[in-house]
Amino acid sequence: KATVSVLYWLGGRRERKKKEEKKEMSATPPNLIVLMSFNPPNITLIGAIKERTVMHLNEVLPAECTTSKEGRRPPPVFKKKTQASSGLEYWNVELSGQFCDQMGVSKLFIVLFDALEEEGRWILKDTNALTTDRETYKFFFVKRM
Repeated sequence: KATVSVLYWLGGRRERKKKEEKKEMSATPPNLIVLMSFNPPNITLIGAIKERTVMHLNEVLPAECTTSKEGRRPPPVFKKKTQASSGLEYWNVELSGQFCDQMGVSKLFIVLFDALEEEGRWILKDTNALTTDRETYKFFFVKRM
């Protein structure tokens, strides 16, 4: 009887542990990855970002480039896309015909950080930069719970 009780107890403990792990996984804060490549500026937003934040970025980003393309054509806007292989949805915009020097790059970073701060609770966890024929920056954000 004692052996059966111990096995029953261990089995119940395993089940509780699995449930706790599931809870922890579901309580994982959402992530946001921002990829920015320059000249011309190309910005990709991957993760749980509010559509109103994307619309706000549509308004302010083109004005922060070093060269602004004014004319009859409307400025480029973020478009929601889906990766065919994984079904991952993301937002992307290419500000074609525009250029950013170092000051313009810094302004775009500030505008992006301000927009995420307005949305609320995004924390910058890590960043990465790579320079080849294009400058590429990656920002990894996590949402504070």
